[in-house]
Amino acid sequence: MKIIIFHILLLLPFGFLSAAETLSASGGRGPLALSATENILLKTADGCLIAASYGAPAKGNPVFINVHGLGSGKGEWGPFEKLLKTRGLGWLTLDLRGHGQSLECAGKKTDYRTFGAGDWNAAAKDIVAAVSWLKKRKIPASNIVLCGASVGANLVLKAAVDYSLKPAAVIMLSPGLVYAGVGIEEYFHRSLPFALLLAASPDDSYAWQSSLRLFEAANAQKLPAKEPGGSDDGGKITFRQGVSGHGVNMFSGAGATLMEETAGMKWKVKAEAALSDR
Repeated sequence: MKIIIFHILLLLPFGFLSAAETLSASGGRGPLALSATENILLKTADGCLIAASYGAPAKGNPVFINVHGLGSGKGEWGPFEKLLKTRGLGWLTLDLRGHGQSLECAGKKTDYRTFGAGDWNAAAKDIVAAVSWLKKRKIPASNIVLCGASVGANLVLKAAVDYSLKPAAVIMLSPGLVYAGVGIEEYFHRSLPFALLLAASPDDSYAWQSSLRLFEAANAQKLPAKEPGGSDDGGKITFRQGVSGHGVNMFSGAGATLMEETAGMKWKVKAEAALSDR
């Protein structure tokens, strides 16, 4: 098994987006006119209110939708958001339903600690609502990156495939074959219409073994894999070895290199080139 190095992910055409509603933080309907950073509320198709923070990109640059792991919240993405800001990249970082400030669904209180598999799988709708909100701000799917950690990694892939979002790319930090009832192996037995990055650390046994198996499944289907020095054509699947830790913790300490690569200047150049070609 070769370890595949992450260089550049490729932006691909715009796809279907959900018509989920949006709310302002003060309760009004419709998209907000935001400053550089703003707290917002999204409303999902099944009536959950999703708290999120938005940092606007420099004109024409990509926006990362960041999705945390089980029991965590949007605050775990703080260091990554700071890096994105220095690169002129945007972010829309979520508190998944039942976490942080996202504690209401269909008019009732919700708590992830009571979730079953169906509740966790439904959380993919939180990501669909985020994409829809960005679309209303005239940010197309070709400029959106879905980035998830742990169960958030599984959910961003599920949302991208099941709801035909066709983002620029999907980044999966420490994915698992199944987390909290959200299984993803089936998606690696088909052609994926976006670039995808898998990242895991050897000391994180389940995520590491899951990532290797997922990558092997993709290769078994002869899906294109990103070899070092290879071409930058679409549909690439990349595997990157983290230094240590799980999820966003791979960005800490010596893992800062992985964080830099994930939001590197090459990404920005690629995004600008894609935009100029449209």
